[in-house]
Parts: sequence; C-alpha cells; structure tokens
Amino acid sequence: MTSFGYDILGFGVGGVSAVILPTSTLINNLSNRSNVTTSSFILSGGKLIIPADFWLWASSTGAAALIVDTPNAIIENSGNIVGKGSLRSATGAGGNAISITASGVTIINNSGAYIAGGGGGGGDSTRNGSSGSGAGGGGQSGTPTLGAAGANGSGGAGGGKGGGAGGGGAACTNSGGATGGQGGYILPGSGGAGGDVAGSRTGGSGGSGNNAGGQGTPGNPSSDAGGSLDSSGGGGGWGASGGANGLGQGGSAGGKGIESNSNSFTLTNNGTIYGSQS
Repeated sequence: MTSFGYDILGFGVGGVSAVILPTSTLINNLSNRSNVTTSSFILSGGKLIIPADFWLWASSTGAAALIVDTPNAIIENSGNIVGKGSLRSATGAGGNAISITASGVTIINNSGAYIAGGGGGGGDSTRNGSSGSGAGGGGQSGTPTLGAAGANGSGGAGGGKGGGAGGGGAACTNSGGATGGQGGYILPGSGGAGGDVAGSRTGGSGGSGNNAGGQGTPGNPSSDAGGSLDSSGGGGGWGASGGANGLGQGGSAGGKGIESNSNSFTLTNNGTIYGSQS
C-alpha cells in the first residue's frame, strides 16, 4: 500500500505508518534527497526511515536537511543526515542537519549512521586570500559531490586544498588571487591543507569531523607590509567552527546536529552526531 505516494512498510495502532524515504536521482551512484519536511511523507505518530548509505542533504545553510514538523514522529536513521557548510565566516554559520518544530519527536540514530551539522567558514585574510569553506559542501553550488572531497582553491601553492570535510584556507600572496578550498561530503572526512607561500605565510588547514579549522599565519611586521599580509583560516569540519585568519579574526560557528527549537525530544544514539544538540 502507499501513503503520500510512497511505500509503506506496515501499520500500527490507528493506521500509523512507517515510510522509507525514497531517493531522488542518484548522485555518484548514491541514494539521496534534499530538504525534506516530514509532513510530506508521514502523518502524526508515523515513522520515517532513512536507509543505510542514503544521503539526506541541505541545499543552503539557511535550511536544515530534515525538518521534523510531524507531532510524535519517529525518525530512524541508518544513513547520513547533513547540513550545508558555510562558504566563509562572512556568510554566517554552517547549516543544521535536523530541525524539530513539533512535539513528542523520537530520533533513533543507528550504528554506523551520521547526523552532522555543516562546518563553519574560515576567516578571510584582511589583504587578499579567501578562507577555506566548511564541511558539507561549503563553497559548492548546484548538485553536490556526495561522497567526494571539495575542489582545490586557485592560486597555485597559495590556494587551499579541498577537503573531505573542511577546505584549507588560502595563503596570503603579494599578487592576490589565491582562494580557499571547498568543503566536501565525506564522513568523517579529513580537512584539506592550507595554501603555503614559501613556508612563511600559510593558510589554516580544514577541520575533520567535529574538529575546527586551523588558524592562518600572521604576516611578518618587518617584511609583509607592516604585518598586514595575514593568511586565511581553514573551514570547519562537520559541526565545527571555521578557523580565524592570521590576525585572529573571523571563523564562523558550525551547524547543529539537532536543533530542537525548544521542543522536547527523545534521542537514542548508537551512531555519530557532529554538532551540538539543543
């Protein structure tokens, strides 16, 4: 039988259903769906199941990957529910993985499953190098590269490397043009290396899962235009903040694993959650 056009596993008391979240078009041969609201799939008291190896992702930092707006809903996750990473600190914090807007919700995170907020963006150089972007595709637009690292930044040795989690920050270069690496979609993932100009000006490294991005190096007051050539911070790993620039500025917060919006909920966690739960 079907409900809302989706396959139902079974019925409980009063017709409560359990629905397996269906995939959209495969990305990198991975089942996935973006920006899900539970009321589109289940009624009050129903169960929504995210299967193993499934990616539930957010298209922007301003919306959680999963909004639970169904009272007494049960969310059983065996896959990956991930927020969007921040491009850089100036664009704000990383996005949340789950946002709860109804009462009586139960979340079951099974062994091997992940709930991960997007990483925060690093702090930009005050001169001419951009920061690394956060885990969860920070810096990427359009269709995400699920299961893959983000792209490297530009600017040769000065550009930050893309990360499986947070991207590396750019080193500040006299000529400008260096950019930070993009955040990736690998869990838990490794952070990308920061750009490096002759070993003297180095961008912050990207963070891995639940680890903040590294801080960029400061300029040399005797040779670098009065010390103004500070390098950029690295992007935060899943649920973690981005690194500051070489002057200690910037670095935005990571997204929450679960945002309750002051609604009480029950959590059984046998997997991994990156980012706060509040």
